[in-house]
Amino acid sequence: MIKKIYLIISAVFMAGLLAASVVFFIKSNALTSQLEHTKQVLAKTDEEVKRAQADKEKMVKENDKLQADTLSYLALNNDLQKDKEGLQVKLKEAQKIIDDKEAELERTNIKIEEIEKKIAKADTGAQEKLQKEKKELDGKLKSLEETLQKERGLYHYNLAVSYAQAGLNDEATEEYEKSLTFNPDNADAHYNLGFLYGNVKSDPEKAVLHYRKYLELKPDAEDKEEVMGFIDKLD
Repeated sequence: MIKKIYLIISAVFMAGLLAASVVFFIKSNALTSQLEHTKQVLAKTDEEVKRAQADKEKMVKENDKLQADTLSYLALNNDLQKDKEGLQVKLKEAQKIIDDKEAELERTNIKIEEIEKKIAKADTGAQEKLQKEKKELDGKLKSLEETLQKERGLYHYNLAVSYAQAGLNDEATEEYEKSLTFNPDNADAHYNLGFLYGNVKSDPEKAVLHYRKYLELKPDAEDKEEVMGFIDKLD
């Protein structure tokens, strides 16, 4: 009887122990699953933090670049504004020189006409003196015409540069061509026309023509090899 009771108690104890083990196993599995889930959440959070940090660093770099580009643009814009203002001053100065020379040219022509009238009426002795005066005025007139020619060429050249800076390529090309009618030996005008015809106007024949003229006028130019390369590509 006692043995039977002992067996029953042992069976109940074992059953309880088994039940407790099952509950512990279930709880242990749940805890393991929860820990795994927590690890995954932490890993995902860590990845998101790293991604956010990388995005932040990228934004900082982009912001720094934007600030640098802005400063560079402002500096360039400031330089261009200064160049524009300087060019406008040069244009005004050139126009004043042209106006002054044209006025002087007109006065000299008038003087020559007056002397020619006097020569026609003067006696032999007076004619020699007047002829000498006229010769001096003729020399002055020729010098004025040459100077005026160069000043007109310079004026149209500076005007062309101004148009080019403003992106008005058709007007710039026209003014460079005008400048060459007054001063055909302006090497820089030939170079700039070579660039415009070769890169903007799609006229390689004219581009080559002006590049070759540039090298002819400046055979020892520092950019000689570069210009020869332009010619090779355009030919």
